[in-house]
Amino acid sequence: MISSIITLSKSVLLRFFLLGLALAFSQEPFNIPYCTFLVLPLITYLVIRFLKTSKQHLLSGLVFGLGYFGLTFIWIINPFLVEPQKNIWLAPFAYALFVLSLSLFWALAFYLSNYLMRDEEDINKKVFCLSIFFAIAELLRCYLFSGFPWAILSYAWLDTPASIFVTWMGPYIFNSIIIIVGFNLFYSAIPVDIFKAIFLLTVLFGLHNKYSDNGFGEVSEHLTVRLVQPNIKQRDKWKKDNELSHLEILMNLSNKSPKPDLVVWPETAVYWLPEENPDKLKMIAERLRSPLIFGALRFNRDTQELFNAVFLTDGEGNIQDIYDKTFLVPFGEYQPLGGLLRYFNVFSNSYRFIDGFSSGTGLELIRNSGVPSFLPLICYEALFSNEILGKVKEAQWILNITNDAWFGDGAGPKQHLNIARMRALENNIPLIRVSNNGISAKISQNGNVEKYIALNKKDFLDVKLGLSAKRENTFYANMGKNVSSYIHLMLLLLPLLYYSIFNKRKKGE
Repeated sequence: MISSIITLSKSVLLRFFLLGLALAFSQEPFNIPYCTFLVLPLITYLVIRFLKTSKQHLLSGLVFGLGYFGLTFIWIINPFLVEPQKNIWLAPFAYALFVLSLSLFWALAFYLSNYLMRDEEDINKKVFCLSIFFAIAELLRCYLFSGFPWAILSYAWLDTPASIFVTWMGPYIFNSIIIIVGFNLFYSAIPVDIFKAIFLLTVLFGLHNKYSDNGFGEVSEHLTVRLVQPNIKQRDKWKKDNELSHLEILMNLSNKSPKPDLVVWPETAVYWLPEENPDKLKMIAERLRSPLIFGALRFNRDTQELFNAVFLTDGEGNIQDIYDKTFLVPFGEYQPLGGLLRYFNVFSNSYRFIDGFSSGTGLELIRNSGVPSFLPLICYEALFSNEILGKVKEAQWILNITNDAWFGDGAGPKQHLNIARMRALENNIPLIRVSNNGISAKISQNGNVEKYIALNKKDFLDVKLGLSAKRENTFYANMGKNVSSYIHLMLLLLPLLYYSIFNKRKKGE
């Protein structure tokens, strides 16, 4: 392997790295989606021009990924800066490991494509094979090890006409089509032309349909929702001495005239256990006199389990419903290496429960509680498109509460907002997002941000939520996750089977 690497000059590797950085400009905070079709064709040129062995492909794919993920996820360092005197030493190791693990998916895609097509002389077919393996790698990134479908290329296209495609086949298939078209922009293997045509038709249809609200159904009622963004610094959030002052911030922002139909606070808005403190809930209700949704901790004393939960209370302070977060953040909400982290005193004060949360029983609608039925998503749960599909059909709106103060002031909160926008678009459903430090927003059913509270601002926002009892589901939502996944796999695997089996059989004749 060393000899293969030596023959691959540093300048070539630098080009792969720089193109990875350039591809990152498609994502927030840069948001230049069309650079995808500049970067990916240049990648194919470098592959064809300079790469010979599978090991060279492996290294180049790795370096390409390091550039993209390294810049896109630079904000991963921010959680370690909450208490830098304790945790800063861990930041470079965690960041490097995170970026490297994601880059390995791309490295394997490059390696396997060359391994399969090493005897193929047709450049068009080799490039197409590379694009298929790259698309498969990105799909695996969305599913393996609980999945991390963050910053896939389809999110960059939210504000373009092409985004209408996610209402047909969802973000993952759309992501694959972008990859295949990008790699093969100047190549003409027969299956590629099909993908190019699909992308072009999508853009043309989207030009007509993107900015309309067609298909939502007649609005049957309007709900006035107050979004409360307290903007509490993460370093101060869990300090016991700040509990009352933080609660006062929340209530002062909430208790404004005129009274809304519903008040929403962000994830872990309160630090005490609501079920064990009914007097506090009554005190809040006396001031607000409105139903309240808020994030808090829930502790099951029978099982000794701790949950990150959403609570819904009525105007009298009575708990109407509770949802326990199902999809937990590794190393954030549960610790695969909890014992080791506790030994080194990592996150000792910034996070109370080093052993982490327990997972809920699954995504569930909150209904029949005095508030129009909705699907609650806590922070990270907004990432999982396919899991949401099975639950959102009977919902009238989606609620995403989060605490993005961990992410700092950079790209993290903006990328997270785009993820929520995609959930609204692909399901044709309005979405309310409430974040501790921003960006809190009302998102229409076509994925547009209608109103918002800026990042790092302490404020509230009243929005009119139009609800439809007969909301029309998108084609993607009606397919469900299983059908969509089968179609996706067929789109990716059938061309590979063609080239690896039938084409080689022809050579043997």
